[in-house]
Amino acid sequence: MLRSMYAGVSGLNTHQQMMDVTGNNIANVNTIGFKSSRVTFKEMLSQTLKGASRPSENRAGTNPQQIGLGVGLGSIDNDMSSGNLQSTGKTSDVAIQGDGFFVLQDGDQKYYTRAGNFNFDAQGNLYSGISGLKVLGESGEIQLDKTILPEPTTYMDIEGNLSSETEDGKTKTISSDYIDSKGVSHTLEIAFKKSTTDNQWTVVEDSIKIDGDKTLVGTSPTGDHTISFYQDGALDSGSEVGLSIASIDGAAPATINLDFTKLTQLGGGSDIKFGEMDGVAMGSLESFSFAENGDVIGSYDNGLTQVVDRIALAQFENPSGLTRKDGLFVESPNSGVANVGMPMEGGAGSLAPATLEMSNANLSQEFTNMITAQRGFQASSKLITTSDEMLQELVNLKR
Repeated sequence: MLRSMYAGVSGLNTHQQMMDVTGNNIANVNTIGFKSSRVTFKEMLSQTLKGASRPSENRAGTNPQQIGLGVGLGSIDNDMSSGNLQSTGKTSDVAIQGDGFFVLQDGDQKYYTRAGNFNFDAQGNLYSGISGLKVLGESGEIQLDKTILPEPTTYMDIEGNLSSETEDGKTKTISSDYIDSKGVSHTLEIAFKKSTTDNQWTVVEDSIKIDGDKTLVGTSPTGDHTISFYQDGALDSGSEVGLSIASIDGAAPATINLDFTKLTQLGGGSDIKFGEMDGVAMGSLESFSFAENGDVIGSYDNGLTQVVDRIALAQFENPSGLTRKDGLFVESPNSGVANVGMPMEGGAGSLAPATLEMSNANLSQEFTNMITAQRGFQASSKLITTSDEMLQELVNLKR
């Protein structure tokens, strides 16, 4: 009877642990990136009253006689299946579609999580909104530049039509802004003069001005530049010329290539203008976004976008073997070493921007487990009370 009583006690303990795990799953039903757990039981050691016997010529064999000593905790398994994705509309949120964990760092210790509710701090560092730990990317900690350096102009395209009906000696002047090495904008002015030679125009070197000053710029090679056209109006020669611009207010001297390949000489009016060109002023960060392949993209007020880094993902041979710590996961001897790579590479999943992965706890299953644990606990309690009543009857034999 003492065996049955202790078996009942073991049943109480294990079903209480089952209820603890179930309660934790239910409590985290709305926790971002939460992975639920499952409890399994195992039979404890059995006491052998009589061993098995072998069949003989005159007697049959007999089976062993054993009494179980109760129930024990077999395992607590992590369910690493993906949770449902929920759109948030917040650009700093991101979810993983497929395998992998985000990598967080605290000194030399790395942590792993599926919760992608991230933010940028005052210094532009990407960090986890849950733990405050920095998020790692392809080149280490991810940091978003608040400003982007200027890029000087090196190329300017001039397009349109120079009228074939223009009188000899007449000019057509156009202007546009360009960017120097310090990000400062200057005005470039250039004049096209109709030559006395048929189907020719001349870019007069003295007509080229920077902010109204012709001494700051010259052509390369030096001298006037001739542009020739075929009789059908298509460009024949003189498709490009270089400009050498002196240093202005400490900026580096500039070389700009003017491209005339899109010019024509046809009838009608002249409508030439500056077309495509490079060079941008200094820009300040306006917004950021994530891409499916993990790119962290900054958008700046000068019209440029810049890929700052890529969010790294870690994969494990046995993700269920990870150890939980402070709401995150860390490596364990049975999880395997983290294989850190990029999204959509090496079997890693893709990213879903402006989305979060919710808890994978299944309420219907957890409520069922809760009822099962409760009934198991009640049955174990009944076993103890019944064993106690039997002991009481034994004690009452002697009155």
